Amino acid sequence: MADGDVVLDRNFEVDAEEGTRVQLFAVENSRKPGGYHYRFQYYAPDEGEQILRYDNAHDSDIGPHHRHEGDEGTDIEFNGLHDHVACFRREVFQINARR
Repeated sequence: MADGDVVLDRNFEVDAEEGTRVQLFAVENSRKPGGYHYRFQYYAPDEGEQILRYDNAHDSDIGPHHRHEGDEGTDIEFNGLHDHVACFRREVFQINARR
């Protein structure tokens, strides 16, 4: 794989009644922390609501890997792309169960 290669690009429905979706996107990028530029988001597009997002899309005082829930952003540990996706998906299903 090389910089610019898309390694993950999925978008799927989580809950049809709630209208929630998940988008998972990652591309190889040796200049980014962890070797990828990525964005994982759990959202309700009809309401314009971002529920949860993991990314490393911008420089930030909170650290290179970010977790956003609502308007709050925090630093999150990155232990490889596979583990990061698994953690995100677990969190999505936990949040969805509470909605």
